Amino acid sequence: MPTTPPSLHDESTRGLALAAILEVVRRRRMLVVLPVLFVLAAAISMAVFLPSLWTAKATLLVNRQEIPEALVRSTVNTDLEAQLLTLTYETLDAPRLTKIMEDNDLYPSLRRSKPAATAVERMRKDIKIEVQDDRDRRRPESRSWVFTVGYSATDPAVAVRVTNTLASLFSEENRKLREKSAAGTSEFFETQLRDLRTRLAGQEQKIAAYKEQHLGELPEQREVNVRTLERLQQQLQLAHESHRRASERRQMITQNLNDLDLATAMAGANMQPTASSPDFAPGQTAAARLSILRNELAAMQTTYSDKYPDVVQLKEQIRQLERRVEEEKKAAAASPKTGPGGAASSRQSRDLRLAVQNPYVLSLMQQLDQAAVEAKASFDEIGNLSRQLAVYQRRLDMTPKREQELALITRDYDSTREMFRSLLGKRGEADVAADLEQRQKGETFRVIEPASLPERPTGPNRIRLLLVGIALALGSAGVAVVLAEQVDTSYRRVEEVRATAGVPVLSTIPRIVTEKDRRSALRHRRLAAAAVAGALLLVVGTSFVVAHNNQSLVSGLTPDPTAAKR
Repeated sequence: MPTTPPSLHDESTRGLALAAILEVVRRRRMLVVLPVLFVLAAAISMAVFLPSLWTAKATLLVNRQEIPEALVRSTVNTDLEAQLLTLTYETLDAPRLTKIMEDNDLYPSLRRSKPAATAVERMRKDIKIEVQDDRDRRRPESRSWVFTVGYSATDPAVAVRVTNTLASLFSEENRKLREKSAAGTSEFFETQLRDLRTRLAGQEQKIAAYKEQHLGELPEQREVNVRTLERLQQQLQLAHESHRRASERRQMITQNLNDLDLATAMAGANMQPTASSPDFAPGQTAAARLSILRNELAAMQTTYSDKYPDVVQLKEQIRQLERRVEEEKKAAAASPKTGPGGAASSRQSRDLRLAVQNPYVLSLMQQLDQAAVEAKASFDEIGNLSRQLAVYQRRLDMTPKREQELALITRDYDSTREMFRSLLGKRGEADVAADLEQRQKGETFRVIEPASLPERPTGPNRIRLLLVGIALALGSAGVAVVLAEQVDTSYRRVEEVRATAGVPVLSTIPRIVTEKDRRSALRHRRLAAAAVAGALLLVVGTSFVVAHNNQSLVSGLTPDPTAAKR
């Protein structure tokens, strides 16, 4: 037997399936029409009633500082993205945005129904900050960068006005922020310098007190002390030499006087005093010498002790002279008297005065006194120099110890002073940078293209919205038909009865429609049409209420070009 081609069988199958679908569509035509009608009405009304969203943009140029950074280094962060992020938070704060909303009457319904923070957040979402994606301009060595500030609103004039306000706020806030940052850096350095000045003053006072306490023993005075010590040693040698010469001269003069006393004593023993020889008499020179030595001893005892060698020697000479004077007095008493005692005593005093008036004796006595004065002066000088030598030697001996102690004290002072110098230089640079910002010679934001009225709205895309509505309408109709067919279990064809019941079908009775049925059906259709019309009006009204001036919905339906670029 010849077989039937598969193509014929498939075509017949597809024909039956298509016929069944068309039958279902014909039978469920209301379930197809109503969802399509309602969804399309909603989509069309939304597309019609949604306000247009207008976005105005202002372009700002970020100029680098005019003076090269090699000469003046800015103390403000120069990272554009970080700076722009900080500037955005500073500029778009709640008080500023609230004032802008009040001045331009933005989001009136939202501000009436919601807290102020909700409206502020809504406005922040409508503000777009976009940095120009140009690698040449984003390089650190680039002299300028460009970014845009945009704002979306349902009124193009409002969008332009708000955008220009935001652009001027960005420029002004950038200037204030940079001035504040530069001034804050300078103030920080000034505070640090003030603390360091106080610390340095305390350390300097401590060092000055230490130096004042140990004056003469400091390391920087070592050379002076050494030279002074050498000079004192030389002076001490000269003083010893002067003392030696004065002592030798005094001994020589004393020896001459002793020799003169001896010669006088021998002359008195061999000669008798006469009227013709009044210059020399027994005991004249010894008595005069004894008087001078006693005066000299009294003068020396005011300065030296009794154990001093010159004092001891002088006392020995005085004892010898006293013994000699006593002997002469005894010899004079034993000799025959020429007159009464009063006359002899008068003659003896006259002889003493004559002896003192002897020029040679007077010269020797003056030289002896001068030698004694020189010896005493040189001795005093030796003592003074010796004490000074001891003082300077002790200073030199204490210098290493003072040097070590002073090094411990000045170590912290040197580090603090070095830190102070470093901070002083940084403070100077910070002051120059602050002056640079105040004179607006640093990095500035300049509006190079103010916002203008946009030529076309940025949203919503009404054609896309209609296409989406058509797709949703067809989809809802298909879903409604499928659900209705699944729920409906009635038989529509003889084949369905035969396949389900398994018994032969004798005959089919068509539906009998009477006049009453026709009138009832017409009434039902009119009621359904009225219901559909009312439902359509409800859908359109609801769409109007939802879409009218609904900027949030428009923003949600409008794609973000920045996100698309990313």
